[in-house]
Amino acid sequence: MSIGYHAVSRPMHKRRQGLLGRDLPWQRRLVYLAVIYIGVCAVCLSLAEVGFRLFWNPRYWIHTSRLLIGSGQTQAGKKWWPETNYSVESSEFRTEFRTNALGYRARLNRSPISPYRVAFVGDSFTEGMQVAQEATFCAQLETLLGSANAGRAVECENFGVSATDLFDYWHRIVHDVLSSDPPDALVLCIYPGNDFQGELPDSGFDADDRPLRDYYRNPSWAQHLIAWVNLHSKFGCYSQRALLSLGGRAAVSKNPAPKNWWSHPALAARSADCRALRRSRSIFAAIAAECRERGTKLSILVVGPVATYAAVDGKSPLACILADWGIDIPVVDIAIKARALPGNHNLTFPIDGHLTESGHVYVARQAAPALRSLMTPISSAARSASERRTSGSSRDHVAWRVAR
Repeated sequence: MSIGYHAVSRPMHKRRQGLLGRDLPWQRRLVYLAVIYIGVCAVCLSLAEVGFRLFWNPRYWIHTSRLLIGSGQTQAGKKWWPETNYSVESSEFRTEFRTNALGYRARLNRSPISPYRVAFVGDSFTEGMQVAQEATFCAQLETLLGSANAGRAVECENFGVSATDLFDYWHRIVHDVLSSDPPDALVLCIYPGNDFQGELPDSGFDADDRPLRDYYRNPSWAQHLIAWVNLHSKFGCYSQRALLSLGGRAAVSKNPAPKNWWSHPALAARSADCRALRRSRSIFAAIAAECRERGTKLSILVVGPVATYAAVDGKSPLACILADWGIDIPVVDIAIKARALPGNHNLTFPIDGHLTESGHVYVARQAAPALRSLMTPISSAARSASERRTSGSSRDHVAWRVAR
């Protein structure tokens, strides 16, 4: 008798199928792969974020706990998201600051009704996020200028924004500082370290190299997303800085200029036909014309110290250059005084490079007497808003026409 063996085949539907088995519909396999990919990326990004928060110590990192936030850019240019608290972390300092409705560093207290208003426009040295608001030279000058003018309070408004330059100042002044309620005085704070090194885009000037009034646009969703990541993730902040650094090295300026021309009046005079100098000159002239039209007293405060910027024959290099250009703007140059001061390294943070509290105190005390003498006397400065503002039609009769 023979015994036969018969293999019994199981039905296909009873066989065990893997997660990504061949018989799984391709749509479902695609979904599974996407879920796995997203999960792996989330884990990797989380580990990277933990690592950067533990071991990466940048010069400073600005962040906020607010979730609904994005880029604060407007027609006035780059600035912060309005009405928001920010924290600044660094190995050298830890501070917090709050922005006002326009996106600038907010005041702690408001002055009484009808104060003598002074607007300070500048970059990170003016904004002073490395110190408390009351320790900035802008806030200290409010006290110093106010104490010498009995009868009318003085209010100093901080329009400083980090990582901006002369081109940005023009748009900030036109769209935010002078637009609706011009201040009595405007102090243009120039940092002679990098204020003249920014790009002067062709699309921001007319054929005669005069600055256009409208250049910046409201941010796109991509700009909002980048800002959100930068303010909430240390890894994202590092990645953005790395990409910007690589892009900056690869970029070639379309408007090259002699190195540190703003420190050498003779070099600036020899390079007068350079496009970068022509456009810088036009911006200064445009700001001066706009302030005259709006009835605002304009002066320049040069902030320092800067290693490559020193007095030339005992005079301010920037003041000499503006005089050669025929631009009549009073210049208070604190940078050359700070540069000549023994031990001036104590005025700035060793790593960050911005002004310390001592540096802000020095700038305020040195600038106060000169600014006080340049500003219109308080008693004669009281004028109605209607007298300080001009109608749109009057702009057509300005001697120096700013390109629109």
